[in-house]
Amino acid sequence: MADEILKSENTNSGQAVSDNAEISCQDKDLPSSQQTLPGQDADAEGGVAKKEDAKKPKKTLRIKPVSLSSKAESMTSHEPVHGDAYLELKRVGKEYVSDAGGFWALKEVSFTLKNGEFVVILGPSGAGKTTLLNLLGGMDSVTTGEISLNGLIVSNLNKKQLTQYRRTEIGFVFQFYNLMPNLTALENIELATEICRDALPPAEILKSVGLEEKAKNFPAQLSGGEQQRVSIARAIAKNPKLLLCDEPTGALDYKTGKSILELLHSVSKEHNKLVIIVTHNSALKDMADKVIYIKNGEIGDIVENKNPKPISEIEW
Repeated sequence: MADEILKSENTNSGQAVSDNAEISCQDKDLPSSQQTLPGQDADAEGGVAKKEDAKKPKKTLRIKPVSLSSKAESMTSHEPVHGDAYLELKRVGKEYVSDAGGFWALKEVSFTLKNGEFVVILGPSGAGKTTLLNLLGGMDSVTTGEISLNGLIVSNLNKKQLTQYRRTEIGFVFQFYNLMPNLTALENIELATEICRDALPPAEILKSVGLEEKAKNFPAQLSGGEQQRVSIARAIAKNPKLLLCDEPTGALDYKTGKSILELLHSVSKEHNKLVIIVTHNSALKDMADKVIYIKNGEIGDIVENKNPKPISEIEW
């Protein structure tokens, strides 16, 4: 599977490389018209060498598979920060421009979050929640202001760097799971870990979400709650700096939704991850360490809960 991922990435630059790729030191500097077919050797004039020369051992240069993300990794290297400013937004704005004119989906958004916090961003439809989620996750770029995560200035990254940022720094949990239907539960998690650094063992993470016995099941053989658990395990296994959840209980029944919230809360506290849930369900505010209210693209209020309620006491 790793080879498939690498080939897929490298194809974009026309440089697909396999684990066992070899090139002849004799051929590597020749023009394509003079390079020989397998089983042939080229002489000094580019012709086919005599048969007796073909028996001579050829020196080979082994090429190791190289991830195209290595350059992006170096460009996004940064010093980690400690303390309150793990995630910081400074006067962030996002404008969408069309023929009809400009529309500001976010205006002057500023806040600071600590690592290990369980945060709920609350607001009605059209408030700007999804736009904010896209900016935090590197799926869109700011128009004004600055976003930084663990010392990395996200708002300064170009498109290639943002791709690397999404792969290694961010874990996504979506409302509708987005699992690969032709892969098992375990393979869905393995797929995510193949393209990021410092990944956690997929089998162990699947066990931690209570699905060890469903490792070989395909998504169609899992319930909605089980599929969402796989999607959470997939996000956790990447070992991200930030876990973003877009209405993670929106497609689930009440009981299953509660179990998913408990799982996300344990990820925040047991794995020391900053978890942000974007929702319009106001009942979830009581379980959060911090609640960010957003309306009409602006921050209305930021409330810190000194004593968050246990999820078992949350009703909606």
